[in-house]
Amino acid sequence: MGETVLALDKLHSRNMIVLGGGLAGLSYAYGQIKKGNNSIAILEKDNIIGGIIKPFNYNGFLFDFAPHIFRSKDENVLTLVKNLLHNNYHHISSNPAIFKYVKFFDNVIHVITYKNIENLPEKIRERVKNELNELQNSNKKLSTNNFKECIISQIGETLYWEFFGEYSKKWWGIEPEKLSSDIAPKNLRIGNEKSYAHITTNFEKPTEEIYPTRGGIFQIAKRLAEEIRAYGGIILTNANVKRLEHDGDEITKIIVEYNNDELEIITKGKTVISTIPLTTLCKMLNIECNLLNRGVISIFLKLKGSKMFNFSWIYFHDSDIIFSRIHEPLYYSEYNAPAGFTSLGVEIPSFENDNYWQDKYLGDKVIEQLLDLRIIKPNQEPEVLDIVKYAYAYPVYTINYKEELAKVFSKLKNFKNLKVIGRSGSFSYLNMWEILRWAVY
Repeated sequence: MGETVLALDKLHSRNMIVLGGGLAGLSYAYGQIKKGNNSIAILEKDNIIGGIIKPFNYNGFLFDFAPHIFRSKDENVLTLVKNLLHNNYHHISSNPAIFKYVKFFDNVIHVITYKNIENLPEKIRERVKNELNELQNSNKKLSTNNFKECIISQIGETLYWEFFGEYSKKWWGIEPEKLSSDIAPKNLRIGNEKSYAHITTNFEKPTEEIYPTRGGIFQIAKRLAEEIRAYGGIILTNANVKRLEHDGDEITKIIVEYNNDELEIITKGKTVISTIPLTTLCKMLNIECNLLNRGVISIFLKLKGSKMFNFSWIYFHDSDIIFSRIHEPLYYSEYNAPAGFTSLGVEIPSFENDNYWQDKYLGDKVIEQLLDLRIIKPNQEPEVLDIVKYAYAYPVYTINYKEELAKVFSKLKNFKNLKVIGRSGSFSYLNMWEILRWAVY
């Protein structure tokens, strides 16, 4: 009880309360402290800060929740991260691949290589060539009606399904024609040189990319937290925000579960910064919210042997394969697995509490499919180290998400002391560098 009272006393003295100790909450708090406001506290429900970039360490097997590489178009943000990491970083390149037809294909955003087309089965290859000729002769305009039409208008229906349609349906869990064209690249082309781009890089090729040499991508969050605490900010872990109370246009109280007790933090006259999932915040404030989050189940595997791949991650498009993406931590740093071993992070997209979410044999099934596909071998003695689930990994950009988002924010803006930020918090597909801008500006 004494620890709870002490925590409450400290929190009451702060004029800014941040909900969530992920990268967004840490970045915002760090930025405020650098501007001279150290009267700030962060509430994090987990026992460790970092959110989706927290580390998972099993006797020297280090995993990020998903493959993370830091990249930035903003030199000031890049400089901040390098300074935070000191010399604990190295340069790295995104080099994804696609596995289908028992072959490795080049990444397809934003260039679909001629090699990829030639690697397709003959009948499919002929359809592709006919469709590309028709597109070239028709001067068809880019469609932005939905994800499916946007891709087909650029490369035809066959290439759409082979490299975008089947995978997108599997990853997002809904039909691609129900997805917004906002998540579709608008500059697809056929060419010789493979490339990497993504929605989080605005479908442009990234420039400089770095990764911490030791400790995983979590080191960025860890160093921010150290700086925040050094300058007098408070970070309280195991502090689960249960509900918010409000009086008219102001959030007046935060109810937090801490050490099996309930804390009541008075926020009248203070600022509340929310980075918690937007759908969760709306539930607390009784605001209707029809937005959809896609969860991810990460399965961490231990394997005997040395590094297997020279790919940053590998996509699996086939719908009969349980997992959608794998990455090998040794690609990112030689310190991510003990000598004589390697490891795999295997991702399964899922909605919270669906069949995969509740499948207690999921790890065994994943190993069985990896063996069948010859991605791993029996003599590597694969072993599941852990299975980690996160229900709010990705905002799902449905066709009407902008309208639904506008409705939510039209109500949230009525609370004068509430600010909503972050990837989950604002329901925005943000990259790390965009989140870290709060630490700089």
